[in-house]
Amino acid sequence: MSEKKHPATPRRKEDARKKGQVFKSQEVISALMLLGLVAVLKFWIPSMMIRLGHLFPYVLGLSSEWTEGSVATLMLNILWQGIQILAPIFAAGYLIALISNYIQVGVLFTWESMKPQLSRLSMISGAKRMFGVKAYVELTKTLMKVTLIGYFLYASIRDRMYIYPALQQLSVEQGAIFLGQALMELAWNISISFLGIAVFDYFYQRWEYEKNLKMSHEDLKQEYKQTEGNPELKSEIKKRQRAMAMSRMMQDLKTADVVVTNPTHLAVALRYDIKANKAPYVIAKGQDHIALKIRELAKEYDLVIMENKPLARALYAQVDIGQGIPADLYKAVAEVLAFVYRLKKRKSMRA
Repeated sequence: MSEKKHPATPRRKEDARKKGQVFKSQEVISALMLLGLVAVLKFWIPSMMIRLGHLFPYVLGLSSEWTEGSVATLMLNILWQGIQILAPIFAAGYLIALISNYIQVGVLFTWESMKPQLSRLSMISGAKRMFGVKAYVELTKTLMKVTLIGYFLYASIRDRMYIYPALQQLSVEQGAIFLGQALMELAWNISISFLGIAVFDYFYQRWEYEKNLKMSHEDLKQEYKQTEGNPELKSEIKKRQRAMAMSRMMQDLKTADVVVTNPTHLAVALRYDIKANKAPYVIAKGQDHIALKIRELAKEYDLVIMENKPLARALYAQVDIGQGIPADLYKAVAEVLAFVYRLKKRKSMRA
């Protein structure tokens, strides 16, 4: 089996994308969501506290005599207040996840990734996933997260150690504010540090994606066949196209006025039809065995064959089939055609 060392082609990446195999770092999404949620909470907590402050007096002010109607009203009010409090948080998380996915993957809908794959049930594949490079990377990321959380938690407690004894002298509201600020600072530090892990994971996922899509020499050959077509088939098609073109050329040879030869290596058939072209044009040409075939058919069709080496070489090199002759060859071709017409006139007079 040939080694896969060639980078993936654009078609290979496009086929992989259709199957749901895309380059995406989940750590980037998680880190941005955490950072976004912390930012939303920082600015939304005051509003949350105000709404909760309005809710508690309402609950405490209810009559002690509970009825079915009062309980239903209470539950609806609590539910509505809960939606108002939590909606911005969930909306922010959803938008951040959506934007993060879109930036990395774009718009992609595929069912391929949802299809069951028997390879996932293989013990060998499972062992490779458990002890492969990816497993070690995932373990490393988990240990980094635990280490960062532990460090920032320790640093937060260490920096406020001298304040904790004085908390008993504060009111409940003041103590809550102090702890809220400490927790918010801890959350900021953790979320920002997780961005560093996300950057590491981003480059790792990119490396793994490119590695998994690498192609062998055989893969490149197979893709070339699928894209450009089988070389043998293309060669056969070109061969048939040349044969058809040759057949048409030999059929058109019947209408030629004269065949100019080299005399053996080249043959060019000319026709002058003022209705079709203002200048004489080439209807057939060839060299070597094709030139021989043109001469043989010219004799069969009783065409005039005229040897003119310079003119034959010039016509063969400068004029394609169906094209009119260039102006610099007008004089030489006119002399040839004049000779042909005189010859034909003599034959008709003799007849």
